[in-house]
Amino acid sequence: MIRHVAVFTFVPEFTPAARAHWIAMIRDLPEQIPEVLSMSVGEDVLHGPASHELAIVADFSTLADLETYSTHPAHAAVLAVSKDVKASLAVVDFEVEP
Repeated sequence: MIRHVAVFTFVPEFTPAARAHWIAMIRDLPEQIPEVLSMSVGEDVLHGPASHELAIVADFSTLADLETYSTHPAHAAVLAVSKDVKASLAVVDFEVEP
C-alpha cells in the first residue's frame, strides 16, 4: 500500500471561507476517485514553530492508483484552488503494510 502525505502552509489571503470550501473539495475526492482507499485532512491544532497549517493523508493500493489520483480532473480542480494560495507544500509517498 502507498501512503501519500502532503502538508501545506498558506498565504494570509487564503480566507477561512475559501479554505473551508477547498477542504470540502478535498474531502469529496474519495467519492470521485475510486482508487483512494482512505483519506484524512485536518488543520494543525498546536501551531508550533515547526507546524504546517494543514495535512492530507491518503492511502492507495498501488503507485498506479496514486498516479490516477494525481492526474484525475477532480484532483486538478483542488490544485487549481490551492496553486495561488499555498506558501509551501511538502509531499512524501511511502510504502506501508496494508
